Amino acid sequence: CSTHERHVAHKMAYLFESRQLLLSAALAASVALLLDRWLRRRGRGTGKDALARELARLEARAEAVREALAGLDEPPQREVRIWMDGAFDMMHYGHANAFRKGRALGTHLIVGVNDDESILRCKGAPPLMNDEERLAMVQACKFVDEVVPKVPYIMSPEYLRWAIETYRIDYVVHGDDPCIVDGRDVYESARALGKYRTIPRTEGVSTTEIVGRMLLLTRDHHRAAAPSPVGPAAGGRAREARTA
Repeated sequence: CSTHERHVAHKMAYLFESRQLLLSAALAASVALLLDRWLRRRGRGTGKDALARELARLEARAEAVREALAGLDEPPQREVRIWMDGAFDMMHYGHANAFRKGRALGTHLIVGVNDDESILRCKGAPPLMNDEERLAMVQACKFVDEVVPKVPYIMSPEYLRWAIETYRIDYVVHGDDPCIVDGRDVYESARALGKYRTIPRTEGVSTTEIVGRMLLLTRDHHRAAAPSPVGPAAGGRAREARTA
């Protein structure tokens, strides 16, 4: 936001706090006045216990009034709905971090999950996890409020307009790394509408990189173990000889 907007926000916050302080002071003065009247009406001979009970009652009433006023004075928070989409194959902490950053830009995060056919058509290979598995992983993330299945990998202007109207989207968010398919920006339609925002990409992790690690670490363990040159009996005799 601009400097002027920040200045206005700070000024409004200051006025709001000042009003709260004035209300608290007025309530305290009212309690003191009521207590003074009570003492004048009852006289000085009243016991301390009765006085303490009456004071507690008045303080509780003042607190209830203060809470009610605070609830009325709080300005309603405008809902800001964020849209993110992707394959989210083998969901990892980079995806979760992106959801966290995306939701921080608004109040409600909607995540569209690309379908298998769309991914195969645009990337030339199917995802490792199928539609249902990837949907379940995205739904399990605490930063995600709503999930939309079978979203095309490249959203056409018509599909994007439909999504914006259907889900009341304020901003379309993606990482700051380029997303190009067949020489075209996947999010050019969102940019043209002025609704595109970026978040910093989480470095050092990707589905491709994780698959590479798995391939490097599993070159040998899946191979069948070579048969022992000696049978069970011979193995037993060998163990006996070692322990003799």
